[in-house]
Amino acid sequence: MRISISQVKLFKACRRAYELRYIERMFPVEEAEPLTVGKSFHSKIEDLYNTGSYEKEFDKQTAMVMAFEKYIYPKIKLVDAEKWFESDLDENNSLSGRVDGISEDGRIVEYKTTSATSIDEYEYNLQWDEQLLAYMYLTGVNKAHYVVIKKPTIRQKKSETEEEFFEHMVAWYDEDTYEKIRLLDVRRSAEEVQEFVNGLKRLVNEMQTNDNFYKNTSYCCKWGRRCEYESICRHFDPNETYIGFERIEKSTWKSTELTNK
Repeated sequence: MRISISQVKLFKACRRAYELRYIERMFPVEEAEPLTVGKSFHSKIEDLYNTGSYEKEFDKQTAMVMAFEKYIYPKIKLVDAEKWFESDLDENNSLSGRVDGISEDGRIVEYKTTSATSIDEYEYNLQWDEQLLAYMYLTGVNKAHYVVIKKPTIRQKKSETEEEFFEHMVAWYDEDTYEKIRLLDVRRSAEEVQEFVNGLKRLVNEMQTNDNFYKNTSYCCKWGRRCEYESICRHFDPNETYIGFERIEKSTWKSTELTNK
């Protein structure tokens, strides 16, 4: 069984959502706006490192990348971008994942966009981040450069053109910059990583033997938005076709899932 940390996190968060995605292979046709913004941001950052430039549009993603280019880019040099790793958990199972980059000073590099009110709160919650522990296990590196950037919270004024509003978003990062984009130095001990791996091995065994895909109703509105499976969760019939979803065959699903974290 090849697993990703996203797969593990969904199994822990809601087994019903896990069943619909990983057992029934039901995928939403359209992604939620926060995911779309995050992917676009990552794509532009990758272009910046690979080519020295990126597509500039009058949108929040470009404003965020311009802030990254100004305040973070000069501080981090990469030797690898979008680096893929896979490592055995035991003789039958492996963990796989893709890190945003590996820096010249030998650290994992991760970029995260957030709508959180405070980066301080985000930094505090990072202490329990399993994705980072997974990447540390995969890479054998226990240190990371962790970039957190807030999405612009300002709204376009009726009198503003699209270009004027974009310039307003760009300038927004120049005021109270530390509260809007920050480079965090994250370290974990070898003991913390091993504790995570030991727990992960037990959980993978549970994932393989589990036949009780119960609903976790506290996940229905996690992060302030509805679960992407809320429309089919309660009365799902595997023989039905649902508007807004497509069933992806396993061979395709694997390659699709491996492009995500």
